Amino acid sequence: MSGSVTTRPRLRPPYAFSLATLVMLASLAAGCAPPAPGTLESLEGAARTGAHRRERRLQGLEARAVLRVDGRATGRLPAVSVTTRLAAPDRLRLQARWLLGVLLDAVVASDTLTAWMPSERLGLRLPGLADSLRIREPARFLGRAIVAGWQAPAEAWRGARADSAGVSLDWREGNETWGLRLDTAGRPSELSVARDSHRVTVRYSGWHGPGAAALPSRVELRDGDGWLRVRMDLEDVHSVKKVKPAWFRLSLPDDFEPLALDDLRRVLSLREKLR
Repeated sequence: MSGSVTTRPRLRPPYAFSLATLVMLASLAAGCAPPAPGTLESLEGAARTGAHRRERRLQGLEARAVLRVDGRATGRLPAVSVTTRLAAPDRLRLQARWLLGVLLDAVVASDTLTAWMPSERLGLRLPGLADSLRIREPARFLGRAIVAGWQAPAEAWRGARADSAGVSLDWREGNETWGLRLDTAGRPSELSVARDSHRVTVRYSGWHGPGAAALPSRVELRDGDGWLRVRMDLEDVHSVKKVKPAWFRLSLPDDFEPLALDDLRRVLSLREKLR
C-alpha cells in the first residue's frame, strides 16, 4: 500500500527574501525602540530632557517670589516679596520691595555681588564671591538652583542607585563631590555639593506643572552647618524673549555706607512693625 507523502512547498526566492527582510527590520526596530517606562534608562532620558529644557529658560527668566531667610548668621528674618531676573550665563538680580519702594536691590554678575539699600544709603560690593561662598561660578549656580537645571554626567548614571522614590547619583568635579537625588519623574528633589568640609544643599518640594520639564515652585538652599537657610516660593515664572542689559546694572553712590547683616535685620524688623 503506497502512502502519499506531503511536502511543504518551497519558498520562492522573492518571498523568502521578503520574509528575511521583515524579520531583520523587526529586529532593528526593537533595538531602536525607546526604553520601557519605569526603567533606569527611561528615567535618565527624562531627567536629561527636563534639565536641558529648564536650563534653556536661563537665557531670560523673570519671576515673583517670596523669600525667607533663617539661620545662625541672620536669625529668622521676616518674609519679603522679591522680583527675580536671570540671564545666561551668569547674571542674577533680586529686588525686594515694601510700601516705601525698593527695600533691597542685589545683583550677582559672574563673581561679584553688588547690593544697595536705598532707604538707608547702605551698600555692598563684594568681588570674589566664589571664595566667600566656596561655590564655583556663584551666579550660574544660583540660576541653576532656581530653575533646577542640574544634569549629572554619564559616569554618574553608571553607578546610579535606584529605589521606589527615584534614583541617587554621585560624581566628582575637581575637588568637589556632587550628589543629585531625582524623583520618579526625573525631577531633582535634592542636590548637594561639598568642598572639603563645606557643603551646600538645594532642596525642591514643589513644582509648577507636571512632567520632567516643570519649573520648581519651592526652592530651599542651606549650608551644612545651619549658618544660613534661604527659601524661595516662586510665582508667575515666565521666559523673557529679550533681556534688557539695564536689568543687571547696579551702581553705588560714592558716599554709601557699608551694608552689614545687622542692618538688614534692623530694617526688616522695622518693616514688620509697619505692616
